Amino acid sequence: MESPLAGLPSLSDDLRELARDAAYMAAQQVVETTLVEGADALLLSGDIVDLARSGPRAIVFLQEQFERLNARNVEVFWAGGVVDGPDEWPVVAKLPENVHRFGTGHVENIELKRDGKTIARIQGVSSEDDGSVEASGFHRDANGVFTAGVAYSTNDSPGREGDRVHYMALGGRHRRATVDTEPGIAHYAGTPQGRSPAESGPCGCTLVHVVDGKTHTKFISTDIIRWVDESIEVTASTTLEQLEDRMDERLDKLRQKSQGTDLLVTFHIRGTGPLITQLRPGTETDALVTRLQRRAAKRSPLCWTVGVNCLAPATVPEEWYDQETILGDYLRQLAEFEEDSRKSLGLEQLLPEPLASNWLKSAAKFDNSDHRTVVLENAKKLGIDLLTSPEATGDLVTSD
Repeated sequence: MESPLAGLPSLSDDLRELARDAAYMAAQQVVETTLVEGADALLLSGDIVDLARSGPRAIVFLQEQFERLNARNVEVFWAGGVVDGPDEWPVVAKLPENVHRFGTGHVENIELKRDGKTIARIQGVSSEDDGSVEASGFHRDANGVFTAGVAYSTNDSPGREGDRVHYMALGGRHRRATVDTEPGIAHYAGTPQGRSPAESGPCGCTLVHVVDGKTHTKFISTDIIRWVDESIEVTASTTLEQLEDRMDERLDKLRQKSQGTDLLVTFHIRGTGPLITQLRPGTETDALVTRLQRRAAKRSPLCWTVGVNCLAPATVPEEWYDQETILGDYLRQLAEFEEDSRKSLGLEQLLPEPLASNWLKSAAKFDNSDHRTVVLENAKKLGIDLLTSPEATGDLVTSD
């Protein structure tokens, strides 16, 4: 809950406040869902909050939400992850009686009752400091009572995480996923709120419904604002004005389908044509994003354009590489770096002395191959754009 939204280079005042509070609001939606659905228990599978970063606000918030559940006789079973182990919660901040914090080292077994009758067994253990969990203590009830496990992860082999119990609630992943279905289900519910463009799509919690021993799961969205990826194809004849019109149309469609949820949209441009070389950070792309954001600010629900990424490579005629020109020299040098991934770009040598810290020097080496590829592609587009512009190719006038 301590993590605000990231990856938003420009924000309105309202959006800035939402970015700060979205994780808390999504957590509250999880509690609302628990109450509305009439659930018997809420399972929390780790890394709920880092109290060292969040401070008193998170403590008070969680106490209030747990008290709401306690008033409706809803039990809370909390298996700690890397940052929210049982020893991290301050002793002076007493939790309500309905909150059960699992310890580390061994699996605990607690009866879940309704009207005095045991309806399930909840087994859980908090992870060690490195996130590891010993799963051997999980086991199904000998008398056939439905058994649910809750843990940050397990040390079982992939595809066997749910073999020990009827349902295993797992944490530690922001993407929801079912990783085992037979004989038991193992499921990552994922984060209730996406934090960055890398976590696009609906986020929420999972309702586990048990009827006659059979388990059914249902995803319920809880995100307050949602990251969305949209792809647009351009051709050789597509102009910047046409692209902007298509983006506006796409945003209107997204707004109509959003069911009231605010959206953070990243456009990914693919295709061919001269427009590809123009769509780079720091160029007309920035002005395009600004115009889309200004129009979005006047409409509801919000469809805020986060950025425009051009994934398509620049289209370079083969004869350009053979030209005895500055452009030809530039493209041939780039080709050498593209063909030999071991060849250093040497960018760290270009840093001004006051900025040449070890951290910046290491960042400028681009050890990540994908990052290196993106940098070279953007450099190619920049060079083509600058060296083929009218200013670069105009007539040269001399005089005595």
